[in-house]
Amino acid sequence: MRLKDSDRVGTRLLAINLRLAELNHEMERTQIRVHHLESALEDVRLARLMGEEGPDAAGLDSELEQSRGSLENQREFISQVKQRQWNARVEYMLTRAKERRDERERAQAQEAD
Repeated sequence: MRLKDSDRVGTRLLAINLRLAELNHEMERTQIRVHHLESALEDVRLARLMGEEGPDAAGLDSELEQSRGSLENQREFISQVKQRQWNARVEYMLTRAKERRDERERAQAQEAD
């Protein structure tokens, strides 16, 4: 049995969908990390306002900025992958439509014979 072009494109689309799910999960973890760091930084600032000693805010601040940068990079990459996903979907639909048309034409040609 011959592998159809739509099978190849469909497999590529599946791979893109799986990768996108992984990237979304990774981004969610980064968002949670950013939220955690924001909360921890706010706790340190409040403790200082109340005269308590706490961990160094500078270390948390730099880690927060690094996590925010990572989150922004992840969002940009996910946007690129979504564009590839859209392109693959369009290619799949067009390929599948062409295959159906070719199958109909072959069936009609066989009936005419």
